Amino acid sequence: MSGDRQTIDDSILEAAAAWVARLQSDDATAADRKAFDVWIGEHPDHRAAYDELRALWSDLEDVPISEGRLGELRAQRRRRVGGFVGLCLAGGLAILSLTTPYGDRWRADYYTGVGEVRRIALEDGTEVDLNTDTALVVRYEQGLRRVWLLRGEAFFNVAKNPQRPFVVEDGSLSATALGTRYSVGSAGADFPTDVQVEEGRVQVEAAGQNAILGAGEAATIDPEGRLSLTKTDVAAGTAWRDGKLVFSRRPLRQVLATLERYRHGRILLLDGSVGDLEVSGIFDLHDTDDALQVLEASLPLRVLRLSGLMVVVQSR
Repeated sequence: MSGDRQTIDDSILEAAAAWVARLQSDDATAADRKAFDVWIGEHPDHRAAYDELRALWSDLEDVPISEGRLGELRAQRRRRVGGFVGLCLAGGLAILSLTTPYGDRWRADYYTGVGEVRRIALEDGTEVDLNTDTALVVRYEQGLRRVWLLRGEAFFNVAKNPQRPFVVEDGSLSATALGTRYSVGSAGADFPTDVQVEEGRVQVEAAGQNAILGAGEAATIDPEGRLSLTKTDVAAGTAWRDGKLVFSRRPLRQVLATLERYRHGRILLLDGSVGDLEVSGIFDLHDTDDALQVLEASLPLRVLRLSGLMVVVQSR
């Protein structure tokens, strides 16, 4: 169907992104605009593609956006359609409106809000630390203790009971404690499902694969569904339990994605060229604005706070 954004050819989208980037630049010429008018008139899909990409950042005319990055942002928007209501305008600014996690919270026995971290005690004496925006269901049976992680991340200090195994599931894997302390993180837009073991052992099963992890080891499900085992710094990875976020030579894009988990709204990296910059540091997860200030002061970045719900990061 002509003009349908889901069926527009990728080559047209790339050309539209190039025109958006060109026309919003300071050195756009009259000849560029004339050529653009010709291109727009060649096919209805040209106008549909241009209008959507331009609407993404309609109020960011002073922010240079490369055509490649603009295309990536559009692709991200399409991939995350289940996670966003869409675009809305508030106060003349483009803001992404997030769907709330009320569905998972409605089903959950325990949950935390965005930016909240808290500890709970289960009936068997197991202690659970819930990370930001986490929801879980607990079902204890005669011979089994089962937890469903609906969203987010949780750390389990499991009370030993060999007659009643303790199993955490999230839909893509199950992690059975063999008397241990470990964390399970459910898959999100920017993070894979993973298990990190601080003490003891954990048996992990996923897609017909099995592995037993020891202290200091982690298991991750890669995009192809394979179980990948690595050594990891569990203390750093679970420092959120103490209100801290610890990064050691982590890519900036990953750091920003982590910070975004602890605040309402979006942090958008407009310049993909700086996404690979390495970041090391310890930040207070309750003050992500301060973390962004530190990043801006220590890296060649510009942080634009467009509203309480939208932060844009670009290179200087």
